[in-house]
Amino acid sequence: MIKIGTILTLETSDDDEEIKRFRCRVVEQKGSSLYIDYPINTQTGRTDFFPKGTFLFAYFVGSDQSIYKFYTEIIDRKREKVPMLMLRFDQNKLKKIQRREYVRVDASLDVSISDPEGKLETFTTVTKDISGGGLAVVLPENIEIKSGTPFDLVIVLRTKDKDIDYIFTRAESIRIFELTKEAKQLLSMKFVDIYEQDRQHIIQYCFETQLKERRQALENKN
Repeated sequence: MIKIGTILTLETSDDDEEIKRFRCRVVEQKGSSLYIDYPINTQTGRTDFFPKGTFLFAYFVGSDQSIYKFYTEIIDRKREKVPMLMLRFDQNKLKKIQRREYVRVDASLDVSISDPEGKLETFTTVTKDISGGGLAVVLPENIEIKSGTPFDLVIVLRTKDKDIDYIFTRAESIRIFELTKEAKQLLSMKFVDIYEQDRQHIIQYCFETQLKERRQALENKN
């Protein structure tokens, strides 16, 4: 289920019950233990100190595009060329928290759109929303696009730990619709040629955005 290189989102709370969220990668797995690189705080972009016995919730996106979580504990530290933490991992206690067909989240990301046939000048705009299957972008004025038209996209994906991923993909226009409140047009597009690793980066971005929205909703209720 968990492969080497899988991105984990870890959550813990301090004495004030403030939720802290971290990102890390699975470096190695041995039996019921996972070895991860040092987690990066998604707010500060820095590592924190994780003593043995720290309990955490871990989340990741599976190969079936579902989100899984498990309760874990830091059981050891391993000092090699890359410092690692050892997590307790029982695959039998994995819990699927969502079955979905590419969750779509609101996102304002920079994107460059170019016509591979050169009939339309390259233009830059921002996304309205995005998912692992496609996106919707704000369409500049005086641009007419027919459905089924292919475009080459460069999406600037800004992750929570301040990293920037440039996603190069080909997408196909689906339809144009009006965004009434903003008096703008949106163009919805689906990915037709994308590296699976890039799709996983987008899915992870959507996953982390969704987690943040859920936490904020719960805090507002309280």
